[in-house]
Amino acid sequence: MTANRRGTLLAPAGSIEAAAAGLDAGADAIYVGLKGWSRGGARGELTAAELQEVLVLARQREAAVQLALNTIPRGQETDFLLERLAGLREWGIAGVIVNDPGILARIRRSFPDLSLTASIGSGALNREDVALLEEAGASAVVLPGTIDPAEIAEIRASVTVQIEVMVHMVDEFHQLGKCWMPSYYRTHPAPMPEMPADGERLTGSIKRGGAGVCFKVCLQPWDLYLDGKRVDARTLPARQVSRAGDVRAYLEAGADVIKLQGRSLAPEMVSLLVRQFRIAMDTAPDGRQAVHVERGTLPPSWVVVGR
Repeated sequence: MTANRRGTLLAPAGSIEAAAAGLDAGADAIYVGLKGWSRGGARGELTAAELQEVLVLARQREAAVQLALNTIPRGQETDFLLERLAGLREWGIAGVIVNDPGILARIRRSFPDLSLTASIGSGALNREDVALLEEAGASAVVLPGTIDPAEIAEIRASVTVQIEVMVHMVDEFHQLGKCWMPSYYRTHPAPMPEMPADGERLTGSIKRGGAGVCFKVCLQPWDLYLDGKRVDARTLPARQVSRAGDVRAYLEAGADVIKLQGRSLAPEMVSLLVRQFRIAMDTAPDGRQAVHVERGTLPPSWVVVGR
């Protein structure tokens, strides 16, 4: 790859205001969820009308918008998803992000010219995984920021698909996007107030017991009992990965997109996050020298709010 690759900074947006904040702070593109189609539930999802407003905003800024369709629909829901996707293409989305290789392959057969990103939930961790997703029809594959730049270079040498690295993310004890915990939490969920009135929430995905929605069960404290007596309270392990100092190394290794997690973030936090990584991407002296980023710019509760 050529030296000093600029790359694309892809920012999260869970609202119109967050989309504007991310673009103002220097994002080249944003990704959003559509209400009823995203594993985050109402947290960080847009209505159809809000999506149209974001698309207008992005066109004004000459930026691209990707749409996360990262639930895994039930069999009978897939036809409905494809039907809606045909209409959404006409609105001007740059591509879609999907969580399941089978659904990705089905969409590719139906829409051969549509840009398809295999989400981090697809589980790619090495060059063989990426090559398999490319064969299934992926235009891009998202890899976690726990993979080092040297590994990205090894993958880049073996595939032609676009490589995205989620350099700001929460690394949890389970595989992101494949968690079963909400299904145990709400095995028979009542209709949720955030469900669209038109019934367009896809009920599939691993979280079928939770109607395809993440309830952040892993972030709740768990009581520990011994012989019927509560002895302690713990939270399940998670750590914040935020590799601003390594973005130039990732780009030199062949990454095409620097991706940030956080569709639930408030606009002001999106702005902070994007600005930090914009500086890291643009001002590094060379590909071998890390960028110093002031840690105090991010809130101490980022692990909780930054998903």
